[in-house]
Amino acid sequence: MRHPRVHSILLGLVIAALGVVWLLRNLGIIDADIGGLIATCWPILLVIWGIDALSSALSPPAGDGSRPQGILSGSGVLGIILIALGVLIIGRNMGFYYIDFSMVWKVLWPLVIILIGWSLIRGASGSGGTHWAVMSGIERKSPGWSLQDGNYIAFMGGADLDLTVANIPDGTTSLNLTAVMGGVDLRVPPDIAVECQGTAILGGVKFLDEEGGGIVVSRSFARPGAEGSRRKLVIHAWTLMGGIEVKQA
Repeated sequence: MRHPRVHSILLGLVIAALGVVWLLRNLGIIDADIGGLIATCWPILLVIWGIDALSSALSPPAGDGSRPQGILSGSGVLGIILIALGVLIIGRNMGFYYIDFSMVWKVLWPLVIILIGWSLIRGASGSGGTHWAVMSGIERKSPGWSLQDGNYIAFMGGADLDLTVANIPDGTTSLNLTAVMGGVDLRVPPDIAVECQGTAILGGVKFLDEEGGGIVVSRSFARPGAEGSRRKLVIHAWTLMGGIEVKQA
């Protein structure tokens, strides 16, 4: 059974609680600064988003008998980062401690632009073009979809690519995967040759038997294809505050 939409439940509770506080203030029962409350607690939306992403990673997919993606999947890493960021900002807003996030934002957004630009440059010659998931999702799971060279960029979103049901041409196919505060999950068939290279900044990458996460981590992995197979997949992965996972179905 598919996991319940956690974000809908939690967001509903938060909105209902805000409505109750507003009603009690209007009735003169309590004295509450609604504007100040929202300014202090808005990062709870990040926590809710993170909990939903983590729940999705740890819950089995619907109906196909597959195992959960795991905490090191794109959704899992994204969930952990969002929860930590939301808790840190709420604690700072409530005066428990002081953290200057200005330097983080000054460094983060230029890195985002550089990462996306570099990904586009690497995949400029790809016949499959660039596929974007900006605060949204990309799914390629329909039997018979055609795999081509190209880019998949998830910015605060996710991409789920199932190559086991794709038409993969003979020869070498190159994919550039970029996840910025998002996640990319890729399933490959067992008979195809695979080469992976990836770098994660404040995130994680997992290539079949190789995985790693932390402030800055690089991983590589290669395996031969089945005897007689003429197909090869080359993957370049880059992630900032996100996760990319390549796994065998």
